[in-house]
Amino acid sequence: MIINIVKQSKKLMREQTVKNGAPAWGLTEIAAAKGKELAKKYKVDEKLVMTSLYLAHTIFDTDKNSKIRKNHTNLSADFALKKLKNWNVSNNDQKIIANAIQAHHASVPTTSLIAEVVKNAECFKFVTLRGGLIFLHELGRRGYSYKQAVTYVLEKMNEKIKYLTFRECIKEAEKNKKIIIDIFSV
Repeated sequence: MIINIVKQSKKLMREQTVKNGAPAWGLTEIAAAKGKELAKKYKVDEKLVMTSLYLAHTIFDTDKNSKIRKNHTNLSADFALKKLKNWNVSNNDQKIIANAIQAHHASVPTTSLIAEVVKNAECFKFVTLRGGLIFLHELGRRGYSYKQAVTYVLEKMNEKIKYLTFRECIKEAEKNKKIIIDIFSV
């Protein structure tokens, strides 16, 4: 039996998002859309990009200071590897996906163009107006005051923009950053 790993990964991420209470599903979908776009542009395996993006936050926590949140890249990669083995994904594809998950915060070097696509797509979601608004709403849902939430949205945007490596992502992010700062600096 052949398993559609993108479909399975998306389903698993939906379940884990409910279980973990985060991240906001809208942010996941922004990253997925950008991942598809970049996979086509850079002619890499879209299936591996999408699988990596959906599995990147399977282990997560709403508390930004928790051990789980700080180590979610490794925890999610380990969790994903167990699932990928059960889904009979090749060892080579497992390695690519695990690296893409671990490297999406730029704390681990990427070992493939697929991982670089994933990192750019994942970080890009925080430098879009839609992503900023979704994250602002999510933080309000978590009990942040408006001022705390705006501060965190801007911090996240500034953090993630530094991880972008593709010229077109950087250019678009810089344009978006100006709009986001104008909107949130009221």
